[in-house]
Amino acid sequence: MQFARCLLLYVLIMHVHFTANAQPGTTVDLKKPEKYASRTLGSEKTTDGKIRPVKRFYQNTITHYNYVFNASERLNEIVERAKQVFKDDYTKLLPYYNYSLDVTAADNDIDTVIYKCNAGILLHDLRNDWVDDLYLLMGRAYYLRKNFDSAERVFAYLNYAFAPKDEGYDLPVGSNETGTEFSIATKEKKKLLSPQPKRNEDIIWIAKNYIEEDKPHEASAILEMLRYDPHFPERLRPLLHETIGYLFYKSGTYDSAAYHLSEATSMDDGKPDKARREFLTAQLFMAAGLKKEAEDYFTRSADHTVDPYMAVYASLNAINAAEDSSDATDKKVTSLLKLAKKDRYVAYRDLIYYTAAQVLMQSHNYEQAYRFAKQSIKYNVNNPTQRSRSFMLLGDLEYVRPDYLLAKAAYDSVDAGNLANAEDEARLTARLAALQVIAANVTIINTEDSLQSVARMPEAARTALIKKTVRQLRRAQGLKDEDSAVFINPAVQLTGNNNTAANDLFAAQASAKGDWYFNNNALKSSGYAGFRSTWGNRPDVDNWRRIAAVSKQIAAASQGNPEGNDTDIADSPLGDPMLNAGKSIKDNIMNGQISYDVLMSYLPLTEEKLKESNKKMAEGFFNNGKKFQDDLEDYNAAINAYDSLLTRFPDDTHAEEALLNLYYCYNKLGKKVSADSVASIMRTKYKDGKFTAILNSLKKSKKTAEEDPATKEYERIYNLFIEGKFDEAKAAKTVADSLYGNSHWTPQLLFIESIYYISKREDSTAIETLTSLTTQFSSTPLAQRAETMIDVLRRRSEIENYLTNLQVTRLPEDEPSRVVTLNKVDKVDEKKELKVDSVVEKKGQAVKTNVDSAKEMKATVRSYVFNASDQQFVGIILNKVDPVYANETRNAFNRYNQINFYNQKINIASSKINDSLSIVLLGPFSDAAAALIYSEKVKPKAPASIIPWLKPEKYSFTIISQSNLDILNDTKDLTGYREMLEKVLPGKF
Repeated sequence: MQFARCLLLYVLIMHVHFTANAQPGTTVDLKKPEKYASRTLGSEKTTDGKIRPVKRFYQNTITHYNYVFNASERLNEIVERAKQVFKDDYTKLLPYYNYSLDVTAADNDIDTVIYKCNAGILLHDLRNDWVDDLYLLMGRAYYLRKNFDSAERVFAYLNYAFAPKDEGYDLPVGSNETGTEFSIATKEKKKLLSPQPKRNEDIIWIAKNYIEEDKPHEASAILEMLRYDPHFPERLRPLLHETIGYLFYKSGTYDSAAYHLSEATSMDDGKPDKARREFLTAQLFMAAGLKKEAEDYFTRSADHTVDPYMAVYASLNAINAAEDSSDATDKKVTSLLKLAKKDRYVAYRDLIYYTAAQVLMQSHNYEQAYRFAKQSIKYNVNNPTQRSRSFMLLGDLEYVRPDYLLAKAAYDSVDAGNLANAEDEARLTARLAALQVIAANVTIINTEDSLQSVARMPEAARTALIKKTVRQLRRAQGLKDEDSAVFINPAVQLTGNNNTAANDLFAAQASAKGDWYFNNNALKSSGYAGFRSTWGNRPDVDNWRRIAAVSKQIAAASQGNPEGNDTDIADSPLGDPMLNAGKSIKDNIMNGQISYDVLMSYLPLTEEKLKESNKKMAEGFFNNGKKFQDDLEDYNAAINAYDSLLTRFPDDTHAEEALLNLYYCYNKLGKKVSADSVASIMRTKYKDGKFTAILNSLKKSKKTAEEDPATKEYERIYNLFIEGKFDEAKAAKTVADSLYGNSHWTPQLLFIESIYYISKREDSTAIETLTSLTTQFSSTPLAQRAETMIDVLRRRSEIENYLTNLQVTRLPEDEPSRVVTLNKVDKVDEKKELKVDSVVEKKGQAVKTNVDSAKEMKATVRSYVFNASDQQFVGIILNKVDPVYANETRNAFNRYNQINFYNQKINIASSKINDSLSIVLLGPFSDAAAALIYSEKVKPKAPASIIPWLKPEKYSFTIISQSNLDILNDTKDLTGYREMLEKVLPGKF
């Protein structure tokens, strides 16, 4: 009893002590129904004075446990139910939260939460410690119901009503009245029994509500003030970082979102949510190109998660996020295979092998990728989603190989609804529809080709092969070998007088003692054996002669080799093609019409049958080319189909149209030389042809096409990039892309754009641009270079570290090194006088390479002197080309020289002539003859393989000596030098 009194006294003393710290109250203006107008609610009894300790204890207890606790539990249950129906797709960037507001908004319990909050406020003294909790719960309930305007009002009221007060008066938030430091937060004190004020948390929810209302600037202002607020409590820092991360996530700023989300991983909301938050953090780091941090957080997620799927994807992504190196692919695949052997991941081997196939496919190791894709399908047990994705990958690999029959079969096994993204769905739809026709044509081509191969065999070999094939096909269907004797149904025999007589099936039984036939196992066995030898393996069903019943039996029997002899149909040129040849052949075989004469009838042994067979093949090639060209826009495959048609059947009726289509495909791939070659063939072979006329009309309309607004605009953008007006070029390209899409892009434009991003160290943007180049213009010379640049960019840090740590050994002092001297040299006072006719023998005649006498010509401003025995540089004069691209020109020629002139030391330097002209110098070469030989070799290669991204009108070639270079740098008279060089070397430059 004494103990109870002491306890009660202690509680009263503590409440008296904390009375001064009670949260400020408020008033409620409520219009009650007339029936209850005379009744007074608890909130209406609230006075302006301090609440007494006993009353405060009672009000706190009732409000807390009857209202706040229940409303909070209901609200948490609503969120948990939304989480349970939410399904993450770990192959994509996860949503920021693992529940949807659409689901929470449809939950009927939200009304109960709002009712509880209202009742808790109205029925109790407003001076108790839990009123602000009820307002916060009410605002969160409106937020989850997507009533963002109502939530904003509730949060704003809580922020205002429970702000710091000075003797009942409001203190201006953020003013000096709140202290010497700028603050919008409520300073919290350590309390033993009373809860912490909810206003600080409320301010975060105000910002979160602004984010959902698509008001990022308002949210950002609040969050930044809280981030640096000295009074903001540390306990809410993780929630603050999570909300800031959400703001950056919504704006697509993934590096900042990843940083702030990583600061929120310590939130105490359960192990599953922590692991998911780490997984999303890793994804955001990966999207920002920070692979090391991504690998770390993927590993954390794999260690913390209780979801096996998340563990598998986290482990796989951690492997993929490993730093790039020359053997990165091998390391990743090795790690994945080790993962597949662990007991924990046995059930997920389909996913692991699928990921390995993806890694190998990215490095163009298609054969090994194909093997792992097959393994993924093999180990798939009960995962239809992964099965569809594995078949999709297998189909892509078969398409690349190419094997269009197997690609179609793989795509047929894909459920489009299970694919990872809309791009895969679109590719599946387009390819599957086209492959239905392409695969049928390929089957016809293969069949006719096989039949013609057999027809060309010597007669003896052909006869032996046909007989062997007949035996194989008959045994595959359970039929006995073909007999030369005429087959007569044993159930119906002819008597001597040609009258039919029923054969007594039970004759042996009638003449001998014993059991009835169907009770005699020996007789039944012999009867079954006789039936089987006569009719083959027939299913035990009614109407067994019908093809539908027989075909299933045949298919099952053909899977094995019960006889063990001479049944390898694949060894025969007639094997698979015969079974897939066409409806007539297949139907005859399935109906049991398998004989030497039947199979021989399909061979094109006559001129008429051979023409018919060739026509089928030609039609197949042409139709496949059209499908590839028009439906799939796979111009390489279309070119292969048209080439096959024109090579095998050059006089086919579709030949001219195929040539026109070839011209179109080559142009789409940027192969101008090949396109011009095709056009020349058409004008020669089909001078007056219908499709040649179309070609000529296309040529005439080319000038009109060049005047197209889109073409002219992208031409202007290209020039802006080349001239170094990068900001203007980027802005213009953004506008042009929004108007015209990407159909007017050129490989040159994409390449120079990527060079700009590389110079700014925006590697991720450069890789994206180069990837677009390789995808859209895969057969252009720039595509291969783009792939190399992508590989280098991904390993930039590794390469830079290597070069930084590289120990360079200087050449010995006595070893000469040719260096381009760009400084002005002393003026030559004495010059040899030469006759003009010793320089130019005839107009238009080229200079001889063994010229060893000096020649002199007078320029318009100063005297340029050409001496063929002087050392000469080969110069590439660049017109309005920014230094970024001038430097890339130097690099391009340097790479070319290292491969093609590896035994020569050709130095490269550059010099600026004036504001618009610069010159890249290669050499010096020993004399004019050597310089001419080099320039004649590189000039034809420049537009196609050395600098294909630079338009020919932007550069020109020349040769120049050191002395003439000094004069050019001094006078800037390039025109005068060109005139002199043209007189000395007419037609060369």
